[in-house]
Amino acid sequence: MKPSNSISLDSVLEESLPFAFELRFSPERLDREPLLEVSPVKLAGEVSRIEKGYSLDARMDYSGRLECSRCLSSYPFENSEEFALVLRKRPALGSDEIALRSEDLDEYFYDDPVVSVEPIAEERIQMSVPMKPLCREDCRGLCPQCGQDRNVTACDCVVETGDPRWEALRVLKKV
Repeated sequence: MKPSNSISLDSVLEESLPFAFELRFSPERLDREPLLEVSPVKLAGEVSRIEKGYSLDARMDYSGRLECSRCLSSYPFENSEEFALVLRKRPALGSDEIALRSEDLDEYFYDDPVVSVEPIAEERIQMSVPMKPLCREDCRGLCPQCGQDRNVTACDCVVETGDPRWEALRVLKKV
């Protein structure tokens, strides 16, 4: 019996094997600070035999909420992507180091012929979540003096634009 959310490669014969999964990930499990919510991930596609192993062609759709890195407000996002991977049996560990080639980036190595799709989906989500998400390109952020969201209202704070790293030279200039 194969575990849920997995594909049995032994059942891929001459014709491709279609699949469809709905996967659930919590933001805590994904451990990406700007990710506040993530919807169930819809992953569908097919697996077929190829010379190198197996070809996985899939489409992944999900949405959620991110936290803006400038103003800290929550905003919605959606992601849809199509991708292809070559599934290959993991080679035996040897003493030789193997250099990673660019064509190896689209490969997924498995140990057991029953492959879980959750790590594949999780990796795709991790790669698509921006490191510094912005609610909009011209986000003005928070005022460093009073903390007011400058996108909502303007504040009367005077923000010194001088770089504090030059302060030692300014002191010398005054002497």
